[in-house]
Amino acid sequence: MKEGQTILLADDHEDIKKVVREVAAKNKLKLVEASDGQEALDIAPEIEPDLILIHRKVPVLDALSVTVLLKQDPRTKNIPVIVLCHDASMPEREKFQDAGCDDFLLAPFSQDQLKEKLEAWLK
Repeated sequence: MKEGQTILLADDHEDIKKVVREVAAKNKLKLVEASDGQEALDIAPEIEPDLILIHRKVPVLDALSVTVLLKQDPRTKNIPVIVLCHDASMPEREKFQDAGCDDFLLAPFSQDQLKEKLEAWLK
């Protein structure tokens, strides 16, 4: 993880946004927030984030739809997408992986758990 890398967060849960904000600030990462899936899809090609965090049930366009569309776009297809969710069955995880999702992080999560996930994906 390098100082100044950009994370795009698509989530409408204040508790999750608070944890992500704190980890981003402590690690000197740039955080761009989207309140729904459509907004994330619209701004991702413009800002070219290093990583996208998206809540599974984000409003307007859900994480599955956003991931499929991001992975079809040549400008965003190589950006890692991590889905934030409270639970995920094996069939559901497989569906997300087939759509192009790179990883999962189960909520609620701690700052340490998020930092560990970010370190794994931000090179």
